[in-house]
Amino acid sequence: MTSYKRRTRTRLFTAIVLICGSFLSAFILSSLANRTQLMWGARAPLIPGHKILASDLETRRVALPDGDAIYLSVQRDLTGSVVLRTVKTGELIPATAVSRDAQALQRSALPISVHTSDIPSDLQAGEIVNLYHVGDSRLTQDIGPPSVLLSHTYILGIDRKGQNLGGDLSLTLSVNVKNVLEVLGATASGRIVVVRVDG
Repeated sequence: MTSYKRRTRTRLFTAIVLICGSFLSAFILSSLANRTQLMWGARAPLIPGHKILASDLETRRVALPDGDAIYLSVQRDLTGSVVLRTVKTGELIPATAVSRDAQALQRSALPISVHTSDIPSDLQAGEIVNLYHVGDSRLTQDIGPPSVLLSHTYILGIDRKGQNLGGDLSLTLSVNVKNVLEVLGATASGRIVVVRVDG
């Protein structure tokens, strides 16, 4: 009889411990859930020079020890900010990846046409390139040596529709507004050669 009572008490004690443990686990999980924050994530790849639209963003609830010291919470309005470095799809947006700095905001998306042979065949949007101006005798008689037109320029987009037909490609570049007329002037007096910047 004594042994039976001991077993009963042991089972009762074990049951109480398990119940208390389940309540404690639920409390801990609830506390952790309350510490999560809504942060901004990239719905699509964000390329340097791009001005962020509301459609580029998605919200993600995550638990971060440093909060928005590293990543940006939804309390920050990012619409109109300029992307400084590539942010991949689904990635949280770091505070250092966007800017509202006046100089960063003074960038334009400039479309230009280049010959198929004047661009690396595997160039992709988001890469950094240098632009060189090469004189064309069909456009002007005043032909000088090739010169650097722009350095470390971001490619925002590439339209390859004319590539298979041997025609020109359409590039969209992230260009400082001060350089727009210079680039357009160069297209009127020669060719633009696009060179990938490695590293």
